[in-house]
Amino acid sequence: MSPTRNTAATPTFMVFATLRDDTDFAEFAALREDEQKQLEVLRSEGRIGAHYVSPARRATFLEVVADDEAQVAETLATLPFARFFDADVYPTTPPDPAEAAHRARS
Repeated sequence: MSPTRNTAATPTFMVFATLRDDTDFAEFAALREDEQKQLEVLRSEGRIGAHYVSPARRATFLEVVADDEAQVAETLATLPFARFFDADVYPTTPPDPAEAAHRARS
């Protein structure tokens, strides 16, 4: 995957992930900085878009830019927090013209 993906033309996936009940929160907290750094790397490579966290629901929503679900799994595996979450991957529709233009500018 190239460092500068054409995110306007590449499919996206929404990942909904919930925190596992057996999560070791001390270990989770210790990896927070590493997780944030890796998210920034993935954003700079055009592999991650929007990222939202719902602490009350112990869930996160993550837009992944990838060619297919196998590539989504590869991207998620690079995140230090991945082992703490159960993830569901949903393919999304291609971006509308306004979103494609926004992505092209980013």
